[in-house]
Amino acid sequence: MKTKYERMNKKEKKQCQEKYFKTSKGQEMRKRFIRLNIIGTIGILFSIFLIVSGYIQKEVNWATWTMAIILIIFSLIYIIGAYILKKQCLNNFAIKNMK
Repeated sequence: MKTKYERMNKKEKKQCQEKYFKTSKGQEMRKRFIRLNIIGTIGILFSIFLIVSGYIQKEVNWATWTMAIILIIFSLIYIIGAYILKKQCLNNFAIKNMK
C-alpha cells in the first residue's frame, strides 16, 4: 500500500521535504538521518578494510570474515532504517500539513 508521500509527484515531494526540514523537528531529524547514514557508511568501509588488510597480510580467517559480515549487515540495517524512518516522518508530515 502506497503512502501519501509515495503518491506525490517529484515536485510535491521536494516541497514536502523543504517544508519539513525547515521546522525545528525536521532539522533535528535531518541530523539524525545524516548520523545514521554516516555510521552505516563507516561500518561498511571498515568491514571492507578488514577484508582487504587481511588479504594483504595473508591473515584472513573465519573470525575476520564473521566480523566483517556482521558489521556489513548492521551497517545496512542502519542505512535502510534511516531511509525508512525518513519516509515515515515525511509521510506523517504530509498527512498533517500538506493539502
